[in-house]
Amino acid sequence: MNSKNTKRITIKSIAQQANVSFSTVAKALHDDPAINEKTRERIKEIARRANYKPNILAKSLRDNKTKFIGMILNDLQSPFYSEIYKAVGDVLNKRGYTMLLSDSSYDEMLEMKNISTMISQGVEGIIISPVCKDSDGIRLLLEDQVKTVFIDNHPSDPNISCVYVDHVEAARLATEYLIQLGHRKILLLNGPEKLPSSQDFRKGYANTLQEHGIEVQERFIKYNPISIDGTCRQIDDIFADRDSVGRDDFTAILALSDVIAIGVYESALQHGFSIPGKYSVIGYDNILATKYLNPPLTTVQQPKEQTGHYAINLLLDQVEKDLDEHRQIILNPELIVRASAKSLDKTK
Repeated sequence: MNSKNTKRITIKSIAQQANVSFSTVAKALHDDPAINEKTRERIKEIARRANYKPNILAKSLRDNKTKFIGMILNDLQSPFYSEIYKAVGDVLNKRGYTMLLSDSSYDEMLEMKNISTMISQGVEGIIISPVCKDSDGIRLLLEDQVKTVFIDNHPSDPNISCVYVDHVEAARLATEYLIQLGHRKILLLNGPEKLPSSQDFRKGYANTLQEHGIEVQERFIKYNPISIDGTCRQIDDIFADRDSVGRDDFTAILALSDVIAIGVYESALQHGFSIPGKYSVIGYDNILATKYLNPPLTTVQQPKEQTGHYAINLLLDQVEKDLDEHRQIILNPELIVRASAKSLDKTK
């Protein structure tokens, strides 16, 4: 036997050669009558030629008893996501499961790789914060009938369960509050344009402006990485007159994430402007650090621990009871008023 030929032979590689799904290969190798005989024989022949040998994990995959749960998030360093996966991990530890955790870094190709890897490792279900509403990775989850729960996103497919906070409402709460304070020129520091939460947040922001007769100016909507450094670069461009928006064109900043808002605070130190003296600032998430900023950050709270608990309990119900029903749970955001946003009369 040539060890070179057997080194990396997996169900995934057989599926690629046969141009079928992982689940089709798994069923064919175990003579599942759901797969027609011709296809079964073709897949078995590919497996024979490749010297494929099923292992213990493959058997666990067939029997659905790996006790592995996958979790794929966009940014493992984010305090927002860390609170969610801690809540999920606490439940899994008590229930005897092992969590497999991956970071997609807002990259569709990396997300697809993470999904493929987790399927090949035999996860019984996946919790995912997807990079976008529709992708090859999401289609793979549906095609292979992987029990899945979305977080931080409302899926376009009704056959996927989800737990998410209403981002449209969150943006509405923050924008409405700024308008009440007298602000009409509000800069939106959004996340990546394809990110579902970015799209929803923009919608809530734009709808609220229009309801108050305020023009929506696309130049006031910025799409950047959700990071402190990315935010600082954006503010640098504005202060260096390298952007379509000038430093005096707006009076308030609404951020998709508290991490982005912290980037604004960092820029304030670098460029010498005050919050809320120069700009009122509102974030989103209510991570722990926000109440210790100077001034404490006004933000919109997402119930992160609750999101994690709902998501893992939804998933384990599907896994342990083999349920096909899909539930979509929408949680309400809450405006947390602190000291980073004041009326225009008080900021002059």
